[in-house]
Amino acid sequence: MKILRLFISILLIPICVIVTLSFYNGIFSIKDVSKTGVYFILGALLYSVIHLLLFRLDFLYVFGHECMHAFATFCSGGKASNMKVSGKEGSVKTTTPNFFVILAPYLLPVYTILVAIVYFILSFSINVTAYSGIFIFLIGFTLMFHLAYTAESMRDKQSDLVKAGYLSSISFIYIVNLIIVFLIISLLFREVSFIDFISRVYVKTKFFYYSFWKQLFL
Repeated sequence: MKILRLFISILLIPICVIVTLSFYNGIFSIKDVSKTGVYFILGALLYSVIHLLLFRLDFLYVFGHECMHAFATFCSGGKASNMKVSGKEGSVKTTTPNFFVILAPYLLPVYTILVAIVYFILSFSINVTAYSGIFIFLIGFTLMFHLAYTAESMRDKQSDLVKAGYLSSISFIYIVNLIIVFLIISLLFREVSFIDFISRVYVKTKFFYYSFWKQLFL
């Protein structure tokens, strides 16, 4: 099983690279953002510096994590109660502890989604295109926030998902997060096509593995 997990982990690494490059190309297809070109990267880098060198946002992550458990429970037709949150840990009682409820905090970047919702609501009252750079910056910031804490949470708590293999799990979560974030961006910017993004990822992934297989066995 360990060999199989290692093999799956290795296979997922090229997909992570392909999704990242496709995401990057999609972001920079946005007209207002491509003029300066680095908003998303700056947002991600700024959070990395804050997380590693300055201070941590533990309470915000735990709060968002438990809120997503509650939200997923509500979406599953259940009820959530007795939410407890601190800077170190949190908990919430759910009536439908299914697969989606368990994984929702890892697969859905809650603060990135909130930024997108605020941007969408503001679009009805102001010209948000003038602030698209700030929006992309916050997307990068909140996505890095989510990924950093998700990786730590999986490593430290040893959840059921981690038992399937840490590297393969975090790779899968990383891929799903980028796909979800790109979907959100595509709904807010006409220059971005989610279908083209998925198609590009599929074609490049297929080409890579076909070429790899051909070189290895043919």
